[in-house]
Amino acid sequence: MLLFNLVAAILAVIPPPAPPASPAPQVPKTIITVISSPYCNSLADHFNGALVPMLANDQTLDAVSVQLDDLNTLFSQPDYVERFLHVRDALGRQETALNNSLHLIQQEINALRDGSRLTTDAQALAEVHDAAQELQTAYDKQRQLAIDLQNMYIAMLRYPISRVQPALGGFDPAEMAMPADERNVKSYLRFDGQRAVIATNEDQAADKALAAAQDYCIPKPSP
Repeated sequence: MLLFNLVAAILAVIPPPAPPASPAPQVPKTIITVISSPYCNSLADHFNGALVPMLANDQTLDAVSVQLDDLNTLFSQPDYVERFLHVRDALGRQETALNNSLHLIQQEINALRDGSRLTTDAQALAEVHDAAQELQTAYDKQRQLAIDLQNMYIAMLRYPISRVQPALGGFDPAEMAMPADERNVKSYLRFDGQRAVIATNEDQAADKALAAAQDYCIPKPSP
């Protein structure tokens, strides 16, 4: 029960999987503004300042997805030790990149939220606040994945791979009797579901920020 024991030890504290999410939407676009004002400048600077590194994190998570798929199958390969070390080293680089980005992203979201108060228009304030909240939800999911992946990497560093003797095919009979999700590290991480939530909230944040820019930061045509 090699892979099951590994992921169970790593992720025992993670709550049960969330219900399946809808397919991820298209990647949102960043925004720019035309009118120069404290409100508009803050909207453009801090929204883009948060979203750009979040989109970079999404690309990193694309690479993480490949490593997790490899981890699910590596014990069935004769060179499983080399494969394990490759996956571990790649995950180490990826989780480090994710975790290193978190502080700056949170700062930008906070600044975006604070910048909404640079207007006396209640609706303008609400639109930016709502965009910031959508970003915050996406950020919280990215942060959770980054922390879980860091814990997973630490557990893999401690895993005695050189003393492991996998069963033929990578799973023993007890593991083969388990549901497929219980033998899938992505299921323990709630990886795909959390990524779908991230993409949805990023898209909604972009829609709300763009609406605010169009309503308050783009000159209206003369009558």
